[in-house]
Amino acid sequence: MFIRKKSVSAIAQLFGVALVASHATLALAQQQQEQKLEKVEITGSSIKRSIASEGALPITVISVKELREAGVTTTEELVGRVASSQSSLGTSQSIGSATGGRANANLRGLGANKTLVLLNGRRVAAFAFDSATVDLNAIPFAAIERVEILRDGASAIYGTDAIGGVINFITKNNYNGIEVAGEYQRPEKSGGVSKRATITGGIGNLDTDKFNLWATFDYHKQDAVAATQRDFAKTGVIPERGIFLTSGTTFPGNFSQTSTSLTGNPTILNAEKCAPPFSLYLPESFGTKTCRYDYTAAIDIIPPTEQTTFATRGTFNLSDAAQFSLEYVRATNKNIARVAEDPVTGIVMTPSSPYYPKTYPGIDATKNITVGWRMIPAGRRTNESESTAQRVVADLKGVIGAWDYRTGLYWTESRVQDGATDGYVNAGLIKAGVLNGTLNPFGPADEAQLKLINDAKIKGTFAKGVGSTIGYDARISRELFKMGGGAAALSLGLDLRREKYKNDTVDENVSAAPSAGRSPSHTAGDRNVTALTGEMLLPFTDTLEMQLAARYDRYSDFGGTFNPKVGFRWQPVKSVVVRGSYNTGFRAPSLDDLYGPQTLTFTANSYDDPILCPGGVVAPGGIESRDCGQQTQRLVGGNTALKPEKSKTFSLGVAFEPIKDLTVSADYFNIKLTKQISEFPEQAIYEDPVKYASRFIRCNQLSPNVQDNYAGCQADYANGKGIAYILALTDNLGSVKTNGLDFNADYALNAGDLGRFNFSWSGTWVHKYLYQRSEADPFVENVGAYVDSSPVFRWQHVIGVSWKHGPFAAQWNTRYKTGYRDANTSVEPEFFNRVGSYALHDVSFTYTGVKNLTLTAGIKNLLDTKPPFSNQETVFQKGYDPRYTDALGRTWTLRASYNFK
Repeated sequence: MFIRKKSVSAIAQLFGVALVASHATLALAQQQQEQKLEKVEITGSSIKRSIASEGALPITVISVKELREAGVTTTEELVGRVASSQSSLGTSQSIGSATGGRANANLRGLGANKTLVLLNGRRVAAFAFDSATVDLNAIPFAAIERVEILRDGASAIYGTDAIGGVINFITKNNYNGIEVAGEYQRPEKSGGVSKRATITGGIGNLDTDKFNLWATFDYHKQDAVAATQRDFAKTGVIPERGIFLTSGTTFPGNFSQTSTSLTGNPTILNAEKCAPPFSLYLPESFGTKTCRYDYTAAIDIIPPTEQTTFATRGTFNLSDAAQFSLEYVRATNKNIARVAEDPVTGIVMTPSSPYYPKTYPGIDATKNITVGWRMIPAGRRTNESESTAQRVVADLKGVIGAWDYRTGLYWTESRVQDGATDGYVNAGLIKAGVLNGTLNPFGPADEAQLKLINDAKIKGTFAKGVGSTIGYDARISRELFKMGGGAAALSLGLDLRREKYKNDTVDENVSAAPSAGRSPSHTAGDRNVTALTGEMLLPFTDTLEMQLAARYDRYSDFGGTFNPKVGFRWQPVKSVVVRGSYNTGFRAPSLDDLYGPQTLTFTANSYDDPILCPGGVVAPGGIESRDCGQQTQRLVGGNTALKPEKSKTFSLGVAFEPIKDLTVSADYFNIKLTKQISEFPEQAIYEDPVKYASRFIRCNQLSPNVQDNYAGCQADYANGKGIAYILALTDNLGSVKTNGLDFNADYALNAGDLGRFNFSWSGTWVHKYLYQRSEADPFVENVGAYVDSSPVFRWQHVIGVSWKHGPFAAQWNTRYKTGYRDANTSVEPEFFNRVGSYALHDVSFTYTGVKNLTLTAGIKNLLDTKPPFSNQETVFQKGYDPRYTDALGRTWTLRASYNFK
């Protein structure tokens, strides 16, 4: 990634902008010096200003053209190259979790719901399944020209949810011609091939024709990578690391008999115990009585995805002082998640069954047994999610007298549905088949049994969600009066929007398939938001100016909130700028936070029951296959008792130009957030079961008529002491305190006959990230340590070098993350791990020697660096952490584009 010069002098750009990447030339900068500087609206301010007098805001501007040439193919991948991003939810997390295939941005690690994502300065539809975050797959990557990232709180300008920062994706504005482009990426190892085709066309020129109309269509397909296709991810059983991440629901099935306190598996009596390589006998970790299933070996670690995007925009100069534009975007994302076969538990087998293990040592052959059966004959569970995001914006801007104005009407919508295409079974039909003696959970299925199992498969939708926002905004700004450093300026604004949310399940499907992780639910909510904004720019002297801003938001369900912001820029000498800001923020709970379906799903990690299997040892009344090393059910979802989050943000930075064409900046950030809204962490509940005893709901606490809804309470387990579920609803967890430093540097070198070089470096150092699990709990340090569900990286940086000479160009980029203390939740102290630091290097070469043709070839992950080992259990992929690493390995990339002019 490289810095693009946009202003008269290098230091002027650093009045607030650390600009990323390009082959931007010194000649371009000289041309700009000769031109009249245009007034533009910069992310983080509503006041139009010349680029050369850019204000005191820490903004990163990314040129998407260079990222495409570097092999970046998605918006998710783009955000992953931002040093201040701590994103932990990507497309791969659809594996084993009902995320709908979304990918989120998360600046500062404060949560994706506190990073505001904009498209051309206006809101994008929040993802329908959570109504709080934007799915990056909804951004039309092929149409994006640049990205502006404000690394500062902006609640006073954009709204209350801009606590962590703002990412503004900006599309083409005045495109003429037709361009076709194709991309192909192939990893050296099997799986993961990526293909893309794009066509973009435009007519008209705003300067000469007074109009421009462009449209782009983009298709992108990513193939799957199976766990078994990568050595570092192929199993959850890694004895040399102390890892035995398995499930007690296996095939052949384990059984228990509560009357005799017996747990067993018929194959234990055979010479070849269980059914390796997936059903394993692990006496050193789980005793000698049962088999364990290596579910990791059955999953995909990268899901196959298919994305189709259409974007168009028409812009018309109505006069010299008025411009109207109409924009439409539609993005569809299909994501297929494959995980291990369906685990059916609570199966009753009577002594009359021909498959009853009558001769098993210790069994009472007159009593029923309870069986857990992994449905290997049904195949892997396959879940398909499809999301469609649409947006229509009508915009009018211009000048009336001394006033600049901009007003617009917009509508955004997100629709998502997910469901089963294979592998899920109707648990009731399977239980009935075992009960009547037709099905055998202890051995291979014959033709008749396979037919019954196939007939029991569930195919169809589990859940549908829709969220929409319709809004109107208006801004006016003007210069007011002269001050010592220039004209004071004022901006006033009005925002109106109505949000709607609806989430429904197909009850018969989710009721029949407990492993889908959903419960029957039908929820809806809506709200109105009205906001008034004001901003002033006060240039007291040629070297000192101040920005004052304030916003009043009124929520129909949470009342009003007033949030001010003050910023300054001081330039004591020509080559140095000092800048800073202070602002407050307020975030009301999203509609999904409040009304989201309360649903039963399974814990991400496997746990021992703290009472019935403490330390992995079965206690009196405990059952190994139910209570030891199991994923238990948890109740998650909305909470109408939530309170709003509030924040205070302070930043202070310096930018300087020590020598010509070298610019350097450092910015300190300090954020305090109170009443953080998030799902209560399951890890905390199990880490301190005494403190959170009230969050363990056991079978004997429930009425008999509801116990069958819980895997731990079915059949012989009814009315027992087993865990029915843990209570982990969305809650106000407490406070967050974080601070650190952002660094940026850029050097442009004109080497004459050797060409032009650009060097850039951006990094983020996090000093502290303290948070509470509840307001009564002590603060926990998350920097450099995996705590609860993720780490916070102490240091991340991105380095880029670009070279251009005639028709030849090249790039080298590297991304680096420091290591951290691993989760270490299910390993003995001698196996405690520290995750190593991680660096990836990419190179690309571009040739433009043929008229209108651009050819690019490159290698991503040049050194074929494997992800460092991690013993985390939060996500389904094991042996590494897919959220922060590259599972593809060394990948060859090709891109060609041709412009018909």
